[in-house]
Amino acid sequence: MELKKRRPCVTARTDNFHFSISYDPDTGHAVDFFIVGRGKVGQQLDEELYELSVTASKLMQGK
Repeated sequence: MELKKRRPCVTARTDNFHFSISYDPDTGHAVDFFIVGRGKVGQQLDEELYELSVTASKLMQGK
């Protein structure tokens, strides 16, 4: 799947996390998903959330 560089995105947050989902503008399907913690930078949780987000995004893209 070849993704466009600019895609519509929806962002939401809770007290501790920010969530972003971007969509393919042609199909409307979600193609990226990212979670970011709001704690101190460099914590183990940041790394785990990044890895989870990359894995989820790849699955959504059929990779």
